[in-house]
Amino acid sequence: MPAYLIVNYNVENTEQYGEYSAAAGPVLQIGEKAKLVAFDGDSQKLEGAPGHQTVVLAFDSMDEAKEAYHSGEYQKLAKVRLDATSNHFAVLVNGIG
Repeated sequence: MPAYLIVNYNVENTEQYGEYSAAAGPVLQIGEKAKLVAFDGDSQKLEGAPGHQTVVLAFDSMDEAKEAYHSGEYQKLAKVRLDATSNHFAVLVNGIG
């Protein structure tokens, strides 16, 4: 069953975020183990208080998504993203078979 990693935030430091962005694809193996489904820098708020940027990655399974997100290499990189952004959240969700 597919799984999706959905992250949302406001970019506050574009230079620092650029460092994260350049490294995130290879670290998360986008194009190999993960598929970039959406990358929107102008997300339209409907409810709540989301940030303006949303990224959605698809993985073949929840286990693969967890492995990618919780890997030591990504967690070091995630700190860069967290420092460069505000109002952030990340969720893993199961897809429909």
